[in-house]
Amino acid sequence: MDILEHKPGTRRPAIVEAATTLFAERGIDATSMRDIAEAAGVREAAIYRHFAGKDEMSREIFVSWYGWYSRQLREIVAASGKAEDKVRRVARLELTAAEAYPQAFTYFCESEPRFIRSLPRGVPRIHEILVQLVREGQGRGEVRAGDARAMADMLGGALCGVTLSWIRRGRRGGLSRHAALVAETAWAMIAAQPQRRVRATQ
Repeated sequence: MDILEHKPGTRRPAIVEAATTLFAERGIDATSMRDIAEAAGVREAAIYRHFAGKDEMSREIFVSWYGWYSRQLREIVAASGKAEDKVRRVARLELTAAEAYPQAFTYFCESEPRFIRSLPRGVPRIHEILVQLVREGQGRGEVRAGDARAMADMLGGALCGVTLSWIRRGRRGGLSRHAALVAETAWAMIAAQPQRRVRATQ
């Protein structure tokens, strides 16, 4: 993620990782700057060399992760191909990201309502990307008719829910092995129902 690459050779990555873990485990409001400093192995004053305060830090971490994820999602949806293939790629992205960054993923999912309205310009909105996927699939008859926003919410919520459940149960590794099952189930939620063939009667 971009935020971990800034200012190499400083304690910033350690501070960000400690803060992300604590925010995911306790929540932003229940985490103090002193908690973050202790977890990162730095003095509290060192944090203020990189961040003005906890509010700025929590938002910057979220925006960095959200932007990283949403840009990859946008590439998947913008590519040519069937809606089903795109849903499968989206599911694999979600599961592999959660497996690689479980704390960041938890923080990202749980903090979206808090920060989504203050995203800077240029950061793609995940919901809108999923709406685009659904509408394009509907236009080709691949996705069932209905409210595209509701189906985008179902798709995003289901993928986020299964990954959070996996993380909270204390599972470590192996999540991406279930990508095919998760993708198939996610696709079934929005796929156009096959036309039932009616036998002609004489």
